[in-house]
Order: sequence, then C-alpha cells, then structure tokens
Amino acid sequence: MDRLRTQTLEPARFVRTMRALDALVAEGAAPGAVMGLWEAREPGVCRLAAVGSRRIVPSAQPMEERTPFDLASLTKVLATALLTARSVERGLLSWDTPVQSVLPQFSSGSGIRIRHLLSHTSGQPAWKPFYETIRDRLGEGATGTRGLEKVSIARRQSLMRELVLAVEPEAKPGAKAVYSDLAFLTLGFVLEEIWKMPLDRAVEHGVWNPLGADLRFFRVDRGVEAGRRPEYAATEDCPWRGGVLQGQVHDDNCWSAGGYGGHAGAFGDAAAVLTVAAGLHEGAFLSHSALSRMWTRVDEPPGCERTYGWDTPSGDMPSCGRHFSPTATVGHLGFTGTSLWIDLRAGIAVTLLSNRVHPTRENERFKPWRPRVHDALREDLGY
Repeated sequence: MDRLRTQTLEPARFVRTMRALDALVAEGAAPGAVMGLWEAREPGVCRLAAVGSRRIVPSAQPMEERTPFDLASLTKVLATALLTARSVERGLLSWDTPVQSVLPQFSSGSGIRIRHLLSHTSGQPAWKPFYETIRDRLGEGATGTRGLEKVSIARRQSLMRELVLAVEPEAKPGAKAVYSDLAFLTLGFVLEEIWKMPLDRAVEHGVWNPLGADLRFFRVDRGVEAGRRPEYAATEDCPWRGGVLQGQVHDDNCWSAGGYGGHAGAFGDAAAVLTVAAGLHEGAFLSHSALSRMWTRVDEPPGCERTYGWDTPSGDMPSCGRHFSPTATVGHLGFTGTSLWIDLRAGIAVTLLSNRVHPTRENERFKPWRPRVHDALREDLGY
C-alpha cells in the first residue's frame, strides 16, 4: 500500500477543531499537537493540522504537520498486535497457542495463550520497573544511566526477557482484565522466536514495509545528547538519563532494553499512523476474518472492553469523545500523549499526537482534552 497523500486540515471547514487545538496548547495541556483525519470516502488522502511547539526546552522549535512522535503504547496496536495477526494468518501461531509452547522458560505462565496476551487478560501485572534492575546489573558508575547505552543491545534484551518471564502472574488467565505492559513484552518475545529475528526487524519486515507506513524503532546505543533528533517531537527532560529526549524512546523499560519492545518504542508522524489505519480499514493487510477477531470485544472476563490488541470506547466520557460509535470503534492511547481511533461504521480514522510529557511527565492536564478535540472534529465533519 502507498503512503497517504497529505493535505492541510482546512481552518475554514474545521473551525471548532482548530479552536480546540489552539486552546489545548494555550492552557498548557501540551506544548504542541498534530491532528490527522482519514476518511474512507477519500481513501488516498489524510488531512493534518499542527499547533504549538515540538520542543520548548532547551530552546523552542515549532510543531509541523510532518513532525514524528514517540508513539508510546500505540506500538502495541501498530506493531505487536498486527505482527501477531499476520503470524496467525501465516500459520505460525494461532490465537490459542500456549505461550509456554514457544517460551518454555516461562514456567509461571501455564495456561496463558496468545489471545490472553493480546486482550490483557493473561493475569500478568500492569508494570514493573525493570529498567532499575537492568541499569544496576549492567551499567557502570554511580549516577545517571551508568553507561547503560554502551552495553550491547543483545545483552540488555536478554536480561529484559529473563526479568519479564520470571514475574509471577497475579491472576488466572481470563479471570480479569488488567492493562499490562508485561503481556505485550511477552508477546514480543514470542514473535521474536517464531520470526527468528529481533522484534524491531520483524515488525519492519512483516508489518510496516507491506503497509507502506513510515514508522520505525530507534535502537538506543548512545547517550541522550548524541542521540538527539531535532526534527522529532521532544518528550521528557529526564533526570536519570541526563537531558531532553528527542528521537529516543521515552518509556524507561524500553530505553533500558535498547529502544524496542512489544509494548513501546515506535516512532512516526500522523500520516504514517493513518496509513496503517487506512490499510486495515480497506482490507489491504489482513483478511476480514482476522480483522473481525481483532476488532471484537473478548468474551472473558464478562464486561471486558478489550479486543485482541485494541481498546474500545468506555466510561461516561471516552477519550474519543461522544460521537464515535460505541459498538463499532477501536483505538488505543499512548502515555506520551498520543492516540488513534477508528470508527468502522462512519469510515473515519483520527489520530491526535501530542508531546504532553515535555518537559515533564508530571503534566496531567492533557486527559480532558482528548474527548474535547475529538468532539470538535466530529461536529465539524457533521457525521
């Protein structure tokens, strides 16, 4: 599939949207943002709007429509879940494959199947600070990163796998839904085994290249200053890594393991995100059968709002707002201030990318703006 052509979101048509985006920046919810829209009725085009700054520390840099972002947990759907579905279609896995049959060292994971990892129902914990152990065991010196970026990525990845697979589940598979980075880290290890290559290369080969999506992982093999990419949206001014992250992954565990994982690490701009969404909606990558499985809420536990990889609208005010179909919408959020929502009934995909963690992750003002901006866009569209 070809990458989508880009056009600017017309201010005269999207008055409410532009007003909401400008207010988001003015009120300090994020230094800047890019919003992207794809419509099935014009499938080769996406429309983009950029506001604010891609960096404010240590100096100001303007946001641009083609600014790439640290997509954070959008990696789970844009990379890991899609490579899993591709693996199922190729007969390398099934949704019901026992994880232990691929990873025998996962001795505590008896009963966990691929579908449990995808739907966050494996019983594994939500998160663990693995980066602290990796830094302490492999780093040198007494402060900061302790030279961790100088350690081979293979060694860091090996230790991350050892640590993740040693964690005992907190519940039986299928008993409850807990959004879990550990589940997707585990899934990444499974995919490495069956594709016989590191996850970042497998995703590039098996998902992004076939879709024509300009997404990428950046391996962390240098310090923050040396690894800075000024054209990228900045994230945190990180105390323990010693500077502003810009083009190096924000997620602590992913950074410590070398820059890629099943849960985080993907970078890309709004057009690339929408290229994936359009390819899926148009049936250009996965079969209808696979997509139907991926985009249907799981049966166990009852009331679970997850699908195989994706989230669905939930709560009194979903992050996609009031106007996306409650029963025909899938999407995902990312910690850095990113999101993708696809309304299958309306035939639209919307991505909102921000750098709300710049210069600090303590900024909590972004959350209420997600639904406000999506509501404004849908009201401007009129459907």
